[in-house]
Amino acid sequence: MKTLHKLTLTGVAVLAAVSSQAQSTNSTTGFFATVDGGAAWEQDTHIRGNTGFQFGTGNVKFDTGFRAGATFGYNLSDAFAITLEAGVIQNDITEVGGGQRLSSFPGGRATLDQIPVLINGVYTLPLKGAFKPYVGLGVGTVIGVFDSAHIPGSSANIGNEKFNSTDYTVAGQVEVGCKYELTKNIDLGLAYKFVATTDHDWSDNNIHLKTDGSMTHALEATFNWRF
Repeated sequence: MKTLHKLTLTGVAVLAAVSSQAQSTNSTTGFFATVDGGAAWEQDTHIRGNTGFQFGTGNVKFDTGFRAGATFGYNLSDAFAITLEAGVIQNDITEVGGGQRLSSFPGGRATLDQIPVLINGVYTLPLKGAFKPYVGLGVGTVIGVFDSAHIPGSSANIGNEKFNSTDYTVAGQVEVGCKYELTKNIDLGLAYKFVATTDHDWSDNNIHLKTDGSMTHALEATFNWRF
């Protein structure tokens, strides 16, 4: 949580600083806000050793989920911007090692909710016209919430197993997209985002689940409003 607070304060401080500096110049700088949403695909995540789950080896596998979020940013120029982004990524889990689907257990289920909080640098190609291709790189943290029920070995409460744990990982993001200038203040667009985290370590009921880091691909529609 301390990492999250530090990143948030850093992002706000940077945005405030560039805003103050730009106010004295006659340029195309300015604040903007973006909302986005779409499908998310989570790559299989390898389970590491020393786990209390019944399935001590193999992979965690996922169904297609969704990603949605909001971004607050500042255009340093026509080409460069800095943003502070937060959102949610949710994927249902189909297997936790062993190759046996959770749906084969009565009431068996699990989900992974990820909350990315990222500071991004974005470069937009300075092309004439309404289309604006761009790329972005980001760094920050992801809050990962693993929630499950009725998975054998995930709790000492046999027959009513519940496991819920939250961890905090360092994360990086790559983004590629294109916006279309619909009006003077509004852009519509499409973006691909890839976010990767460091290793996960969840613990609940004296049971531990350790996995490699998450790698998530998302394809999203975007709505951008320049102040």
